Amino acid sequence: MTAGPSPKPLRDLIRHHRELIVSPLLWTYRHLDLVGCRFEYADVNLGAMPDSSPEEQDLAEQLARNIFPVIKHRALVAILVGEGRPFVKHYIGSHFFFAGKPVHRPRYTVFHLRPPAFQHTPQISPPLIGYFHYTNVNGDRRRKFESCPDPRRRPDPIGGIICRKRLAQVTPPQWTEDPYFVCLLLALAQLQESKLKYKLTTYISRLLVVHVVDREYIYFYEAEITADLLCALRNPNAASSYTEWPTIRWRKIPYQPYETFANRLISTLVSPTPQGLHTDFKLSEIDHSDLKRSWDEESSNLQKLRRLSQ
Repeated sequence: MTAGPSPKPLRDLIRHHRELIVSPLLWTYRHLDLVGCRFEYADVNLGAMPDSSPEEQDLAEQLARNIFPVIKHRALVAILVGEGRPFVKHYIGSHFFFAGKPVHRPRYTVFHLRPPAFQHTPQISPPLIGYFHYTNVNGDRRRKFESCPDPRRRPDPIGGIICRKRLAQVTPPQWTEDPYFVCLLLALAQLQESKLKYKLTTYISRLLVVHVVDREYIYFYEAEITADLLCALRNPNAASSYTEWPTIRWRKIPYQPYETFANRLISTLVSPTPQGLHTDFKLSEIDHSDLKRSWDEESSNLQKLRRLSQ
């Protein structure tokens, strides 16, 4: 991503660049340049890891090779959630909020780290981890530009040309640094801020991403998002001074060898946060009273809503 103009406060962007206030699906590198946000690849060597169980090895292969998002999701849940696993539950991810309003609902999953592990450690892991299948953004972004169907279902070649042209304008040249990931990481930080009873100065957002055509790697993203930035997003009209945006660090986690994948993945997800970013708090002190519904329950409700709207 090339260097752009100097970052500006949110209030100035809203006043002078109204054309940039668009759905997160349409965010581009220009948006990131204007606020001073960027991606940074950082490879990490985890060292030798013990072999996982035969079941976990089979699940790792399913996650890597199966093309169906529901099977990939099910395999990842089986690796991470359950008795003896590091995560206790998973939910449908919450909205991304801007100016105090829910403006976009990304289709992602949130995993909740199991207490009491790590709860008394000063350098604890983030209590919530996100998971996203990149197929979702491809389809949702395309639907933003598709023309309304002809009542007689006749082809619309002009509409198709316009759709492809506009889609090309917002599709990043490198999908692994898609600006849409910033929305997901911000939504995770907003969720942590709303659920943790203790307010922090910085929230760590971590996100796993898979791509249907990539059978070699699962992708890990991490960002340090300040409470000041979350405050600016809540009330952008009052954000008269520049607020620092995060650098999105990302790396690839190889699926193979399948024998060690589960342990390598878990080690990455529960690794401690940088010292000083979090104050002491207990993972049991997360208010999840309005996150009671499971993935299956929420998915069923969403499907009912889609059928009613058709």
